Amino acid sequence: MATGSRPRRLLVISGTSGTNISRVLGFLSSELGVATAKFEDYVEEVFRAPIYHVAELLLVGYRSAAERFEKAFNAMMEDLSPSDEAVIGAHLVYYRRNNIIVSPVVALLLRSLKERSIAVIDYVDDYYHVLHRVAERAARGETPEVTGFQVLDPAGLIHWRGSHHSVAQLLQLQGAEVAIYASKHSRTGHARLAAKLLGRKTEEGRSYETVYISHPITKVREKAAKEGVPLSRHPDALDIEGFKKRLEESCSHIVVYSPTTIDELIPGPDGEPLATRIEREARWPHPENGIHEYPYPVDLSSKLFDDTIYPVKRTVGNPGYLEILRSEIEASIERRDLGYVTQADFVVAYRPSMYGTHHMGVETEIKTAIATAKPVYSVVPPEERKVPYTLFRFEYPLASVEELLRVLRC
Repeated sequence: MATGSRPRRLLVISGTSGTNISRVLGFLSSELGVATAKFEDYVEEVFRAPIYHVAELLLVGYRSAAERFEKAFNAMMEDLSPSDEAVIGAHLVYYRRNNIIVSPVVALLLRSLKERSIAVIDYVDDYYHVLHRVAERAARGETPEVTGFQVLDPAGLIHWRGSHHSVAQLLQLQGAEVAIYASKHSRTGHARLAAKLLGRKTEEGRSYETVYISHPITKVREKAAKEGVPLSRHPDALDIEGFKKRLEESCSHIVVYSPTTIDELIPGPDGEPLATRIEREARWPHPENGIHEYPYPVDLSSKLFDDTIYPVKRTVGNPGYLEILRSEIEASIERRDLGYVTQADFVVAYRPSMYGTHHMGVETEIKTAIATAKPVYSVVPPEERKVPYTLFRFEYPLASVEELLRVLRC
């Protein structure tokens, strides 16, 4: 590739199979009027083979296969060259026959950093909806033989997802800007984050800023269960989501990072570690104006999954497996939420002393933000200010949402 070749700004959107990045590409093309391309389409054209078979060829002969990846990459960049900015969809990691396989595109992106600005959005979604999309595609025959010699169970998917994030961080070390982002954010959020990473500004000429919203989650879920109210309709959960929506609608330059756009730690009935049938009522409410559709319920023990991508009895039908899966989900929550904090420009702690108590997750996020010198604004209604705080609290306390909007100059 010649030095100075176009596009000079490249946004890579990535994620595991089932995150449906093709739909995100279509949305960003329409919403932002930006040139887009899907890298795997070019790879399949060069190899004359479906991408899942190409992944197997990487297992057999990585170096020789990688040379053909470069040919695909050059062809894609040539097609995009009339544009000064572009968005591409590309898997950074493949998962085949229980193997984690780093895509050769990573090396090509690293090399490309010498001549253009590159940013990456590592897309994530709830594991049950990701698996549901993969299983439905296989059941419809859209991916023939894709599940041959392949088991893609919830634990495997979470490993694959974590590998994606690790590889994205390697790109970040070399100068790429990287953001992890959940698919269940609003359409507005998707468009603003992409615009920010492409170096664009708002219609008013302001630079976009990112904010992570830290708020109670576990105790709200517990309260809803105790009161017998569906979490998706519990007043406190709706109040928190209403705050996020108001902030996004009032501040055209704000990109909101919301922890509850991923909600995987859903307890099962009768003390089971995790629910295997996910009802909408048991899930934290998420925006209705998202890019994807989210059917409920999702029954992870159903014949759909057993026939297509994993054996139910040996996985989600096994209590021991569910215990292991729960621990893996807990670890991924810590990594993702603290990742949101570190990639945000600032943090807003909303009602951090709800129910007259401290919330461990909120406290950890506040301390992480302060330790990395990020401004922290806490919105604490007067009636919730009775909780005694310990020393070394450095957040900026505000009494209302209106005060926050004034501080943010919305």
